[in-house]
Parts: sequence; structure tokens; C-alpha cells
Amino acid sequence: MTTHFAEVLARESASLSRVTDQAELAGWRRRVVKELMTPQSPYALALRQSGDVPGRADLLDRWCELIAETLDRLLQSGAAGDSPCSSAHTSRADIDVRKTAVLVLAALHGGSTLSQIARDPWPLNVALDIALAPFAGAEDDSPAGTGSE
Repeated sequence: MTTHFAEVLARESASLSRVTDQAELAGWRRRVVKELMTPQSPYALALRQSGDVPGRADLLDRWCELIAETLDRLLQSGAAGDSPCSSAHTSRADIDVRKTAVLVLAALHGGSTLSQIARDPWPLNVALDIALAPFAGAEDDSPAGTGSE
């Protein structure tokens, strides 16, 4: 596994283990967006296409598990918000943390690609808004968070 893959997993393991409420999830989100918007950060390097396909697959599998564990912990503690974006029929029991973790990773990967091309964090923030909708407090609508002024 390459150094930037290992560094991302070490940082994510430490960071996500501390997330116990919506405010901490929002802090995690802001930090990851900042990392992904920094072209030479380990996060940006880890998500770029490289020759180490098995290493990147392992990174994504392990990162997905860390995110799923965090989301499950938030649900179990009751820290997940009732999002105005979710349907009236969706409850905390209906949230599949594994699928949501995959959606968060897809938002991070695709959103960061679009944001790097546009040189604007707005696409990444929009993708994360949707992925983290069941955890409504994690949304960051501030101008600094969305990339719009």
C-alpha cells in the first residue's frame, strides 16, 4: 500500500473515531473537503487514478468501513438528524449505513474530481449534502463551505 493510502487511513481512523455527533461530523466533513481541495494532499493523491489499483481498492474498502462504523455510531446514539430532504416515511431504522458510506465515498471521489476541475469546492459540497442528508446537521451551507460568496 502506498504511503498516501496509509496516511489517509491513519488520519481517517483517528478522525472518524472521534465523531459522536452532528457537529463533529460537520468538522470531519470540512477537514476532508479542505484536504481534497489541496492538490498535493495525501487525500487528493489517494483518490487520483494511479497504477496501484489493488491498493486503492483496499483504501476505499477500509475507508468505507470506517465511515459506516461512524454513521452506525451516530444512529445508535440518536445523533442522526431528521433531514428535511428525506421522505416522511424514512426513519433512522431505514438508513443502511453501508450504502450511505458508499454514497459518501462516491461523493468524495466524484465531487472532488468536479471541484478540482472547477477550482471550486461547490460540487464536492453539493455531493456531500446529498450523501449526508440523513445526518442533516453535517450540512455546511456557509459561503466558505459551499464555495460561493
